[in-house]
Amino acid sequence: MANNMLRIESLEAAVPGLKELRPEGPRQVDIESIDRLLGIRLPSDYREFILAYPAIELDEFLRVYAPVPGLEEGFVEEIHEELEILGDLYESGDDLSGGYAPYPAEGGLLPWGASLSGDTFFWKVATGDGDRWPVVVGGRNGDWWEFDGGVIAFLVGLIDGTIERHGLPRDVPSATPRVHVFAD
Repeated sequence: MANNMLRIESLEAAVPGLKELRPEGPRQVDIESIDRLLGIRLPSDYREFILAYPAIELDEFLRVYAPVPGLEEGFVEEIHEELEILGDLYESGDDLSGGYAPYPAEGGLLPWGASLSGDTFFWKVATGDGDRWPVVVGGRNGDWWEFDGGVIAFLVGLIDGTIERHGLPRDVPSATPRVHVFAD
């Protein structure tokens, strides 16, 4: 794993009550199908997340996407719809894309989450090794920045205050975020 790649237990330790909301047994998500449909292998921390949890929301602010078992194709279609929007912004040249092209361009962005306030969270698909993809934040206020780590490290860093928020609200997710787990 990359230097800043954490396991699901780190997220469970950072989010009070999350572990108790974990469904019994691994979720039956066909990750290989998602990888095939996207043409890449998703990062290992995210793979671990989606096998453990459906989509979650922290403090009614930040939502982490996860497919519903059996509906993986629809999940990938939703990702492609978001990529089309980013592509339109990128092609308009008005910097609403932060200068980032959408995946499958080299160094292109692939979404993994969003805030309910208009921020979007991506991976920068820069190599074939998903564990080396940085997180990119597209802020609603035009703030674009990169975090050299995986999804779980990013979430834990927001919660424990060890990463700078660069345009994200200072108080959400909080140090003790309320979590909502979406049922499959």
